[in-house]
Amino acid sequence: MMNLIGIISWFSCVLIWRAEAYTDSRPLLPPFPNGVCSGSVVTLPQDELYSTKSSPFNLFSSIENIMLPPRDVKVWMPAEYHKPEFRTHRFPVLYCHDGQNAMEDADSWTGSSWRLVGALTRLYERGLLRIEAPPIVVLVPCGDSFQRRHSEYGDLPHPVSQAHGDFMATKLHPYIMNRFRVKEGPEHCAALGSSLGGQASLQLLLRYPKIFGAAACLSPCFQAGTIAAVVSKSISPSEREDLRSKTIYIDNGGDVDDTRVPVIDVMDHFTMNDRWWNPGYWWLDTTLQPMIDAVRFALDQAGVQYRYEKFPGGRHNERGWAQRIHWPLLHLYGKEDENESVNMFD
Repeated sequence: MMNLIGIISWFSCVLIWRAEAYTDSRPLLPPFPNGVCSGSVVTLPQDELYSTKSSPFNLFSSIENIMLPPRDVKVWMPAEYHKPEFRTHRFPVLYCHDGQNAMEDADSWTGSSWRLVGALTRLYERGLLRIEAPPIVVLVPCGDSFQRRHSEYGDLPHPVSQAHGDFMATKLHPYIMNRFRVKEGPEHCAALGSSLGGQASLQLLLRYPKIFGAAACLSPCFQAGTIAAVVSKSISPSEREDLRSKTIYIDNGGDVDDTRVPVIDVMDHFTMNDRWWNPGYWWLDTTLQPMIDAVRFALDQAGVQYRYEKFPGGRHNERGWAQRIHWPLLHLYGKEDENESVNMFD
C-alpha cells in the first residue's frame, strides 16, 4: 500500500514539475521542488577527507576513524557554476548538517527532505537574493546511528563534537576552498542545521569565528555547554564585538497559546520512500523552548542582532522544516528588505 502511495506521489511531483516548466510564473509557496533543480552534485572522495585506512601502527588514524567514521560528503553546485558568464565568479558556501535530509526526499531518513536546494533555486529565480548566484551547498551527512549523531552534534565540551567541528573547519573547509571557486572570508561562509544540527551550526560560529560568519538554526536543541559559550562570549568585550558581526537565525515551532502541535499528522507518512513510519516528534519543539530562550537572552544582553521566528504548531521533522526553509535562506542571502520578501509567501 505504501509503495503505491509513493508511486502516486512521485508521478504527481513529475506532473507538477512539468506543468511549472511551461509557465512563466512558478509557485513561490512551499514545499519547494525536490532534487538538484538544474544544478549538479559531486561526491567527494572519502580518502581525500578521512583516514580511510586504519592501522594498528597508526594510532592517530585509528582514533580518528572511531571519532568520525568516513562517509560520503556531497557538494551541490548551482547551474550558474558551469555557465560561461560565471567562469571567473566565486560563490558563497553553505555547510549543511544532516545533509542527507536537505535536498532529496528519497535520501531523507523520514522520506521528506527540507527541499533546501529547491528553495534556493526558486528564490534566485524570483530575484529575492542579494547575491549574484546561489551558494555552493556542502551536504555533510551525520553518523549512521542516532547515538553517533548525538555525539557528533553534541554539547560543546563533548570530544566527538569537538572532533566534528575540527573536521569541518580544518579539513573540509580548506578542501572546499581548494577544489571549488569559493569566496574567501567568514562573511561568505555559513552553516545551517536542524535540531542538534542547529546546535552544531552555532558551535561552528562560536569555535571558528574567523571561518564561519553565519549560522541558521532550525528548531535547535541547545545544550548547557553551548549556552554557556554564548554567555561567555557576551561577557568578553572583544568576543562580544565579534559575535555582533555575525549573522544568526533561530526558529522553532511547538505549542503556542491555543495552537497545539497535533500528535499525528497523516501527511508525514506519505513519503517518497519506504520510511513512512516518521514519528513527527510532535513534543520536541515545545520542550526545547527554554534552551532557545536562554540563548536568545544571552544574545540580547550582548546586543547581538539576530532573527528569531516562531511557527505555532510547527512539527519537529523534515517535512515541517521544508515548510519554512525559505526563512533562514532569506536571512542569510536575501535582500535588505527581508520582511517584504517573506510577505510574498503569505
